[in-house]
Amino acid sequence: MATALAPHEPALLLVDDVDDNLVAVDAALAPLGHRTIRARSGPEALRQLLTEDVAVIVLDVQMPGMDGFATAAAIKQRERSREIPILFLTAIDREPHHQLKGLETGAVDYLFKPVDPELLRAKVGVFLELQLKTRELRSQGDALARRTAALQRSNEDLEEFCYIASHDLQEPLRAVAGYLELLVDELGGALEGEAAEWVARARSAVSRSSNQIDDLLAYARAGTDSPTGATASLDEAVTDALHQLDRSVLTTGAAIEVGSLGRASAALTDLIHVFQNLIGNAIKYAGSQAPQLHISASRSDGLIEVAVRDRGVGVDEDDLERAFGRFERVGGQPAPGTGLGLAVCRRLVERSGGRIWMERNGEAGVTVRFTLPEADDA
Repeated sequence: MATALAPHEPALLLVDDVDDNLVAVDAALAPLGHRTIRARSGPEALRQLLTEDVAVIVLDVQMPGMDGFATAAAIKQRERSREIPILFLTAIDREPHHQLKGLETGAVDYLFKPVDPELLRAKVGVFLELQLKTRELRSQGDALARRTAALQRSNEDLEEFCYIASHDLQEPLRAVAGYLELLVDELGGALEGEAAEWVARARSAVSRSSNQIDDLLAYARAGTDSPTGATASLDEAVTDALHQLDRSVLTTGAAIEVGSLGRASAALTDLIHVFQNLIGNAIKYAGSQAPQLHISASRSDGLIEVAVRDRGVGVDEDDLERAFGRFERVGGQPAPGTGLGLAVCRRLVERSGGRIWMERNGEAGVTVRFTLPEADDA
């Protein structure tokens, strides 16, 4: 049974041209505890609906002038009132075609006079609860839509800020790096001892700060929505990533084996960034031996699972998940980095509808696996 409503909440609209009928219906519905509004004609009911918030309408069919059918049709034509449930009451018209006509105008039920008060109250109570639940869900949906729009604006503002901050912060770093080069050139390469060490440390700090700014920007951008409907070749993404890592691959003598990977529902730039991070990590953490990597893919239930397997120094079991956190450097790894690479990978994979995780290999190293929806055009 419905609970009592405050005066400002939705009411029950009772429409009948006979006062005694209005009194009887009002009395039957009184136990519901809801505010009622009376109207003695179709036009009066329509006027009430212009200003009143109504949850259910109990409408008499036989009325002079504008009958119940015409009134219901007019109610359903208005945006403000078209979804309000209408319950028809009539003393005649028991023929099926009359009932069908009532339902065709948008009524939810059709009762005959004299009406059983308990039956009327039960039916109105059900439709009232349904209407109020519908309004509640719609209100929640509207609130969610507003929050989503606000979040979207916030993400756009954050991305714009990151672009500006990245540019503004990189400029002084470039200036410092340039002055260090001028200093070294001015001294003709004669720096020795502590002076040479100080310059080397300054260069390292500039490079580290520049990389951190780039990674922070990448992390912020990875939190925005992925391009809708984007598909890309995983094989092309690996090839482009390896081109960007040419120097590291040649310097370390890395042996990289790549199988046929296929196409996934994701942006190509995202995939390149993911592979660049995963391959770059495998090269950095190869230990004393030349890096060895194997990249493969399998398919199941509309998903592609990519595996990047290495034989490096590995990660402790307790750190496999923590490695994907922001600014995390697990296992005391000595290689330089900002601790954002895997965090960026997770954001990029998840915004395309996949997931990413890490497993220890039995003999050495780790395997990073990630899934993505298979492209429709694969």
